[in-house]
Amino acid sequence: MSAASLLLFIPSVALWVAALFRVALKDPGSPFHYTGLNCLLLGWIGLISNPFWALPWLANVLYWFSLIAGAVRGTASGRTLVFSLVAIPMAFLTYGARRVPDSSGGVSPVVVASGFYLWVGSMLALAAAHWIRGSLISRG
Repeated sequence: MSAASLLLFIPSVALWVAALFRVALKDPGSPFHYTGLNCLLLGWIGLISNPFWALPWLANVLYWFSLIAGAVRGTASGRTLVFSLVAIPMAFLTYGARRVPDSSGGVSPVVVASGFYLWVGSMLALAAAHWIRGSLISRG
């Protein structure tokens, strides 16, 4: 795998990392918010309490599987593109999370914020990188 091919994945990873440090979910009427890092560290709890909350978190699993298989291992297959494409609608399920648990033990209403858009952008960039890389490999 060429270094130029690996460079295609850098924008995706940069967006994903930037999303960790931005507010991803916020309560518009209070200072309550979750950063992307909060969502990453706590989202798995949905597997136990509310599977609907876990589906967007599981998009990270597909994202990283696709990234590692495609960029690090150098696997050029449609499967890596499919995993990155499936992660995108899973991430958009975040829009259905209108209320999330807060630190007081209750629930707070939330809306998506900039960290969410950076996160989705990272998944779109990953799918684009797989598609471009696949096109380059098939040519030659």
